[in-house]
Amino acid sequence: MGVLTGKITEIIDMSQGVHIKNEITIKTNSGIAYIECRGPFKRLSDEMKIGDEVIVEHGYNGRVSKNSGTKHNNLPAISIKKI
Repeated sequence: MGVLTGKITEIIDMSQGVHIKNEITIKTNSGIAYIECRGPFKRLSDEMKIGDEVIVEHGYNGRVSKNSGTKHNNLPAISIKKI
């Protein structure tokens, strides 16, 4: 598990079929992270706005695409709160 604190700079709805999720971009003091907000965390992230300061706990869910072999580092939210 990791923890990020920063400002939301972008919120993108990445839902496809039954898989509902948002991808939020967070600018921290040390860089930028892209966090997936799945299921109930999508609803929470829908209430957030660009410019909101947040603290996000996230997991690690890296995968390799079966079709292309491309590696993906997914960072799914475990909790997200405005600060």
